[in-house]
Amino acid sequence: MHEMSIVEALMEQIMKMAEEGKWEAVTRVRLKVGVMRQIIPDILEFCFEVASKGTIMEGAILDIEEVPLSIKCDECGYEWDDKEFLGLCPKCGSIDVNVLNGMELELTNLEVEIRNAEACGR
Repeated sequence: MHEMSIVEALMEQIMKMAEEGKWEAVTRVRLKVGVMRQIIPDILEFCFEVASKGTIMEGAILDIEEVPLSIKCDECGYEWDDKEFLGLCPKCGSIDVNVLNGMELELTNLEVEIRNAEACGR
């Protein structure tokens, strides 16, 4: 289950930011996850819920935006979204293709509560 290792890495990154920013709590975490990452959103949410217990992320909402697959042929410019033709262009047969979308794994946004305004220089 690679979802747990992804959650652990995500939490480590967020905890570093929380220390620097003097955050009291993280209330929402937003991710972009491409379909080619083979991440099951329900399992990712479950792992996040389990791993966040006892941390500043406990009870936070995990929003997952699934990014569909998009592939483009550099030879003829044709774009498609079918995994079956991941290696070859279905229009011209070229192997010169690139995945445009669907490989993302990005932390896009956090909602946090700050310990006190003075800690932020306000």
